[in-house]
Amino acid sequence: MVFVMSPIRPSAVLWDFDGTLVDTEEVWVQTEIEVMARYGVAWSYEQGVALCGASGPATMRAMWAEATSQLGEPLDIAPEAFWSQVPEGVLRHLETMGPPWRPGVPELLADLSNRGVPMAVVSASPPELLNAGLQQLPDGFFGTMVSGPEMPRGKPAPDAYLMAAERLGVETFDCIVVEDSVPGTAAGRASGAVVIAVPAMLPLPTAPGQVNLDTLAGLTVDGMSRIWHEVRASE
Repeated sequence: MVFVMSPIRPSAVLWDFDGTLVDTEEVWVQTEIEVMARYGVAWSYEQGVALCGASGPATMRAMWAEATSQLGEPLDIAPEAFWSQVPEGVLRHLETMGPPWRPGVPELLADLSNRGVPMAVVSASPPELLNAGLQQLPDGFFGTMVSGPEMPRGKPAPDAYLMAAERLGVETFDCIVVEDSVPGTAAGRASGAVVIAVPAMLPLPTAPGQVNLDTLAGLTVDGMSRIWHEVRASE
């Protein structure tokens, strides 16, 4: 797909998926609880929430360690096969129920698309899960997608956002990253982009180069442009 570069800033918007575009963090946590229960292991809602925004491998290691601790021995299944049950459960939910878009997201995506602003999805989730949500949108909203298996390092490392910007042919300095988690916002800032932080499951601290919003409802391309210019002017 070839984009005509928008003359406004941001030159592109790089979106996280879970908790940012779609309200799926709750689904992930409940699925983790269900998977652990299959093996007789208790996994609390609070434990799941604490890992929101973490990479799949990091969450897998935490769940595996908890299971081993409670049972006194490792599970009789490969760690990767054990973990795969979680994204598979979330995928089934998306395919059955459809993506629960976060407030303001469909309208903002349409405004960005109409104004010719390139966009990317950058997520630790597997590509099958991302496609299940994004196929509900009109074709052409997103110029590229960086999924979990492609990430050299997971968030909070900036690798995935740098990769997405390179694919779109823009500099991260000229981009806005939209995120909902501490690791995600840290990754966005480390990439050099301006970050819009909209918390989902946990409150987010403020940070230089980042603007915290309660919701994306009512935000427009012009509003995003003002945020980008205000952050850059304050540096």
